[in-house]
Amino acid sequence: MSLFHANAGKAEIIRSVQKDQLHIEEIRTALSDLLVVLSQRHWYRYNALCKPIAEILYHHYAILNNLQTLGEEYTGIIQVDSNYVMLPNKVLQLLAIVLEYGGEPAADRLLAYLQQELEQSDEMLPSAKRVINKFIDFVRASVPYVRAFHTSLFYINGGKYHISKRLTGINYVLIRNWLKENHSDLGYRMLGYVTLAQLVLTLAAHYRQHRRDAQRSPIPTLDKVTAPATPRGQAENGENSSSGIPQSKCALCMDTIHDVSVAQCGHLFCWQCIFSWLDQRQVCPICRDTIKKSRIVRLQNFIIGSAQ
Repeated sequence: MSLFHANAGKAEIIRSVQKDQLHIEEIRTALSDLLVVLSQRHWYRYNALCKPIAEILYHHYAILNNLQTLGEEYTGIIQVDSNYVMLPNKVLQLLAIVLEYGGEPAADRLLAYLQQELEQSDEMLPSAKRVINKFIDFVRASVPYVRAFHTSLFYINGGKYHISKRLTGINYVLIRNWLKENHSDLGYRMLGYVTLAQLVLTLAAHYRQHRRDAQRSPIPTLDKVTAPATPRGQAENGENSSSGIPQSKCALCMDTIHDVSVAQCGHLFCWQCIFSWLDQRQVCPICRDTIKKSRIVRLQNFIIGSAQ
């Protein structure tokens, strides 16, 4: 029997991921409890690392021992190469796990480092710095939308649930192909179209808001262009050490915060932006602390500029 005709369906892959996340959460909780036992200071500094460490340990143990994950065993699926012929080699599997759970934070840190080096450079014109900074901001803000687009493609076409699997070409096949569920495909496909439509509407709304803000903003004068640049960490967050002004821009859309919402870690975001982000990953995009939708508070009658 050809493995191509027994490729895993959307329902099996999603159930496998959900099952794995339950066991990963148990490991994360154990690591977090261990930090609490050591000291509260260690927990405060390193608790955000418990989730990626738990994910990497869980998947690396299965790969290095030639085992299925508990989720894959539960749904009866295994990983195969891009040609559906043989098992993927360990290097490719390890690369997929590193990209999935460490690729985004590493890329974000790299872009932040590039912005810092760019601000400190004296060999580049201020106009060129602004263009490059805007491009880097655009790339960083695009991450949740790329994830949402990839998820909608999975719901529509199936195949690869994780972006890392798409980059490495790893597929899933169903061992017991006679148990494959086909009745849920239509529902997932409709969900994919709805998710894609929501993404398009969100992007259109952000674009219109950006155009309105650009039209309202004053044209910069020569003095403003040639003035010394403010450090980027303060410029983006709208912070002033002497006045204590809170951040005025959302770290996700890089625009003025609309419908101000605060996470449990204290950072401010747009209501829609933070909820779209938490659909993909339940960590703060700034400090990487674990946050939940139920703990997001929308601040009514709160004006950021009021502190000025």
